[in-house]
Amino acid sequence: MCRSTGAVKDAIVIGGGAIGLATARELRRRGLGVTLLERAQTGRAASWASAGIVGAPTGPQNEPGFQLQKLSRRLWPAFAAEVQTESGIDPEFRETGCLLPAFDDNEASALQRAIGLGQVEDGRLLQGAELRETEPILGPAIVAAAWKPGGNVENRRLCKALELADRAAGVEIRTGAEARSIRVTGGRVVGVDLVDEFVAADLVVVAAGAWTGSLPGSRPVVPIVPQKGQILALDRGPVTLRHVILTPGDPYLVPRADGRIVVGATRELAGWDNTVTAGGIAWLLTMAIQIAPALKECAIHEIWTGHRPLSPDGTPAIGVGAAEGLFFATGHGPSGIGPLPGTIALLSAVIFGEPPPISPDAFSPLRFG
Repeated sequence: MCRSTGAVKDAIVIGGGAIGLATARELRRRGLGVTLLERAQTGRAASWASAGIVGAPTGPQNEPGFQLQKLSRRLWPAFAAEVQTESGIDPEFRETGCLLPAFDDNEASALQRAIGLGQVEDGRLLQGAELRETEPILGPAIVAAAWKPGGNVENRRLCKALELADRAAGVEIRTGAEARSIRVTGGRVVGVDLVDEFVAADLVVVAAGAWTGSLPGSRPVVPIVPQKGQILALDRGPVTLRHVILTPGDPYLVPRADGRIVVGATRELAGWDNTVTAGGIAWLLTMAIQIAPALKECAIHEIWTGHRPLSPDGTPAIGVGAAEGLFFATGHGPSGIGPLPGTIALLSAVIFGEPPPISPDAFSPLRFG
């Protein structure tokens, strides 16, 4: 069900990650006065830790995640260009192509079947000399790979670009402003309580990432939990990686324009623990070197952890809540920043009562009510 904002003049976005910043940008573009509340610093939680992978979708075409990724991939080029123009910062959106490697003949056959069924959008299977010419860094453990369109965006630059675009457009960004509760009166949102202040608004969008599940006043309570990921970056030096490499369930390898190769990520349900472990890093490096043996000569540039916002069913919560004027955009989990522009397109259509670009039903936060 879509709800029009009617006479809405002011909006609050809770959360200053990529989703929250992009939501604030869109609401401001629609003419609303927007205040963004960030409990710490903008773009420093899951959005900072992300690998920024943007790729054509894989999986059954009728799955909601497939449709959201498909929509987002179509929107990414224009979205990135607009943000760069508005901010003066290049978010380094690069379409390098993606490879899904197969480690044996059975996996190669499975990839070929998936391509035939349309489960790797615009994909094709590479083997033999064609594979080695396409991505020379691959080691002998890789017998085939599915190529699909895609690439990555430099997520940290993207968040800074979105913040500058928001500020230039007139969004009020308040950092160190932790939302203590959403205030609802008579079944309608009236604003957000901070530690010692009440901020009034006719519309509230919860984009609080992994903190969503602990936000008082949410209707419904959307049970998002943190999924820990350990990630590292290599200084590639003379090693050249042309494509994003994606293995089922990770790890992935992502080439950056500045010469880094991002390797991630573990998927751990460990609460808010941010410990970097020997086992986690060893697994990432072992798998990365198996995929591309030349990486063993690369220096380790950086190691970090992040906490993805994971929903119970793996599908983001995007849409209307159980109070008039309350909306959600959260729970993207391992899909990360890739679905960002599609999420904003779907959310804005629901907020303003417009025809949605894809069916909103599977993303409804009300499924947790």
